[in-house]
Amino acid sequence: MTTKIHWQLIIVIITVILFEQQILATDFSVSGYVKYMYSFSKPRLNQQTLHDHLLHFRLNNTLYFSNAFMFKLEARWRTFYGQSKKEIPDFDDQVIHHYPLANLGWKLITGQQVLSYLELDRLYFDYQADQWQLTIGRQRIAWGTSLVWNVIDLFNPLSVLDFDYEEHPGADALRFQYFTGSLSHVELVFQPAKSPKKQNMAFLWATHYGEYDFYFLLGRQNQRKTAGLAWAGYIKDAGFRGEMRWSEPLYKSGVLPPPAPQLPSLTENRKDDWQMVLSADYSFPNSFYMHSEVLYNHAGLTQHLAYYQAQLQALNRLSIAKWSLFQQFSYDLHPLVKLDVFALINPNDHSWIAAPSLAWSVTTNLDFYWIAFISQGMSDSEFGAIGKATFVRLKYSF
Repeated sequence: MTTKIHWQLIIVIITVILFEQQILATDFSVSGYVKYMYSFSKPRLNQQTLHDHLLHFRLNNTLYFSNAFMFKLEARWRTFYGQSKKEIPDFDDQVIHHYPLANLGWKLITGQQVLSYLELDRLYFDYQADQWQLTIGRQRIAWGTSLVWNVIDLFNPLSVLDFDYEEHPGADALRFQYFTGSLSHVELVFQPAKSPKKQNMAFLWATHYGEYDFYFLLGRQNQRKTAGLAWAGYIKDAGFRGEMRWSEPLYKSGVLPPPAPQLPSLTENRKDDWQMVLSADYSFPNSFYMHSEVLYNHAGLTQHLAYYQAQLQALNRLSIAKWSLFQQFSYDLHPLVKLDVFALINPNDHSWIAAPSLAWSVTTNLDFYWIAFISQGMSDSEFGAIGKATFVRLKYSF
């Protein structure tokens, strides 16, 4: 086993953790958590059961220069140990989030069965005046109203299956917000990148009318012009949300090689890229909760979707399926215990994945979580190759 350890970086991190309250100003806050997760999975392709362990430490730091000006730095340090590191050829690329501008991550330990990786996923300055706010650096920009597929989120789309990243990835961006009222504002975001082709810019107008919030989007992503609309409100007591987005054809993003010799690349598609999401949810008085969502892609595919995962990541989107369905049910067995199950369904290739889970707040700062993935479908379908997996997690917050 070849192991590479960045001892200097580890020493600096430990020193900051131990003495940060003393070396920084008094107007400083720190929080975080430590998580341990055990998992075993059986991907359909190799039919081998993989046992893995993950130790995850997160530290959130905020330094307040004044009531209006602050600096935030948040880091996560994850150490993976197990068979997936050895058996999955692109394991590192799957667990490491790649940013188009700056690499703020370091492999501290690498080996045949181990990967220890530290990254800064929040690093920004924020200034607020009476009616405007300016944020510069790696930050979370969450656009959209739907709970599963946020098609107007140009900067931080995250799959619902990535359950272990509550904070969601950040974006290296310059963000300006101007508040025109208590329920309305406009904002402009510029996301630079090393390649001009990867630079994104968007304008969002948020307003309120009657019982609904509305969002209007204009922008440019991956060299393609785009426009969108989203809303959130109620039909009687049920939540009703939706998003619509138009973009220029995918070929304008540049050429991507075919995922397989016999299959076309997504960037060969010359149709206008229309996406639409409808979402509804309802909570009963006894805490039983239902949530349904549907996604439509006008330029979507109906088969061989398993081959397109790398292209989806390159194009910064979650799905290229023609139709996608989501259904969720949850119920509070106890104020501290919650049962949940959701399913993602592709009605075109007849593949699906179901995820039952249980969350238990053991004590004030200690949480237990169990979730399983069960998938079905052809090996080249959207979900068929995932197979089965179970995850057990303990989380201590401070």
